[in-house]
Amino acid sequence: MPIIQSISRFLQTVQQPLIVASNIGLQKRFIKKNILPVLAEAKKAADKSLDENDLEKITGYYGLAVPAVLGEAFAALHGKEMTADERMASTCQGAMTGLFDDFFDKQRLSDKCLKELIENPGDFTGNTANEKLFLHFYKTALTKTAQPKLMQEHLYRVYLAQVLSRDQTSHGLSYEVLKDISIRKGAESLLFYRTVFSAPLNNKEEKMLYCLGGLMQLSNDIFDVYKDHQQGINTLVTTTKKIKELRLLYSSLLKIGFEAAYRSGYLRKDVSSFLGIISISIFSRCYVCLDQLEKTERKYKQDFDPGLYQRKELICDMDTAINKWRSFSYHMKLLRKYRKFH
Repeated sequence: MPIIQSISRFLQTVQQPLIVASNIGLQKRFIKKNILPVLAEAKKAADKSLDENDLEKITGYYGLAVPAVLGEAFAALHGKEMTADERMASTCQGAMTGLFDDFFDKQRLSDKCLKELIENPGDFTGNTANEKLFLHFYKTALTKTAQPKLMQEHLYRVYLAQVLSRDQTSHGLSYEVLKDISIRKGAESLLFYRTVFSAPLNNKEEKMLYCLGGLMQLSNDIFDVYKDHQQGINTLVTTTKKIKELRLLYSSLLKIGFEAAYRSGYLRKDVSSFLGIISISIFSRCYVCLDQLEKTERKYKQDFDPGLYQRKELICDMDTAINKWRSFSYHMKLLRKYRKFH
């Protein structure tokens, strides 16, 4: 009966924030038991290659969000719960992420060294606490996945995307070049995180993840507009003249990704669960930030320019009650809007 289906969908939608919150709580307990002892040991090194920000990325950001959001979303898409090995591998992938970024941003390891480290981690022990910790998580992830070679291949593709993103410090890059860099970086990262899970990756799912991964990177860029501008990093956000045009791009990519998800060959209820997790965790939040940036643009009555604005006008605080409510409202709207693909 249509009315029963509508009630069922509504209940599933309003439950999703609670499900995500429960997943985050579960992952926090997992980190406390399995990761904090490793970090405590790593902190004993006195070479200053690790700081509190590096550790926070592991416990409160990547190491938390990758398994609690993306890992749980993949598990939902495949119609099952994460296994213990998948959770450990996904957590290690998340923990690796910030450390890997440091190889580009802080330690400046050579491309040759990074390539060799990715392809032959067993040949390395690490010279610094940062390198040793990365290798610990990388080697652990490889032992916990059923597809270690595939994971290595995709990490190398992430590395290539990172190399390409160095161009973002150059001025005068075209819209298409910046778009390609952003989408490729996000897509390769999401496909890397997918390698933890043993379900075969078909072409339809790969195309869907490429689109949604690119959108996730654009989401990061939207929230990081202040930081990127301060650091001289050019993105689609820092260089746009109109936030409305950025919103149109975001919505078009979201539509393509949602449509591709329902054509990926998975059960529709599982696709709905998958999209619900990433919608409430990422996409709906991003629309709240876009609203703030567009409001800032209108306030100054000229083209969008991060150099003109105060820090508080560019940083969207998603911990406030009003922004949480706005995010949930967008989540409800998105699922209703794209239900036609269902």
